Amino acid sequence: MLRSFRFALEGLKYTLVSQRNMRIHFLAALCVLGFSLYLPLSKLEVLLLFVSIVLVLLAELFNTAVEAVVDMVTKDFHPLAKVAKDVAAGAVLLSAGLAVIVGISVFYPYLDLAMQTFEFAPYPPNIGLAALIVFDFFLTLILKAWIHRLEKPQWEPSMTTSLAFCIATLLVRMINNLLVTILVTLLSALLIGTRLRIRTRKRPVLLGAVLGIVVGILGIQLL
Repeated sequence: MLRSFRFALEGLKYTLVSQRNMRIHFLAALCVLGFSLYLPLSKLEVLLLFVSIVLVLLAELFNTAVEAVVDMVTKDFHPLAKVAKDVAAGAVLLSAGLAVIVGISVFYPYLDLAMQTFEFAPYPPNIGLAALIVFDFFLTLILKAWIHRLEKPQWEPSMTTSLAFCIATLLVRMINNLLVTILVTLLSALLIGTRLRIRTRKRPVLLGAVLGIVVGILGIQLL
């Protein structure tokens, strides 16, 4: 039993040493747990945080295991090897997204100082905004999958620009301040300019931006 425990620790140590994402997850978990010590969280809220953190770490461990097995089987490029690695990485992404939503839900009521900024905003922030961003993520993902099946990759909206412009639209509509609007617009322009320079296909970047803006405008009207 002690040997099994030691082997398990070796696996955790290997993942932490070799995987940059695991180090980021551990650092984020330490920050979240440290921040929670200063807040009067309930037992249920602490439990939700712990479960979310463990799910992210478990997903990263399985992702590392899948990558190791695939690399052991073949060193050459193979479509199925790419699928295995991409699916495992997708599991990490979903678990991390869940952890972010849980963190926002738990810490939101305690951020009184930050909420004073939005006290007189036309659209005060609430958990619905996080749900709207998640909706944009899944909508973009579904569209990418559907268009990919049609074998028209040039029409697939960019996930990065879709999420970025959805968040930017929500911020502009939520704060309704000219200075903030100008700053957010400049940041969005810098992002899309960078994406257009590094990508050979320009259309997905623009489609993602349009999709994010539409989801942000329509979604905030429904909140």
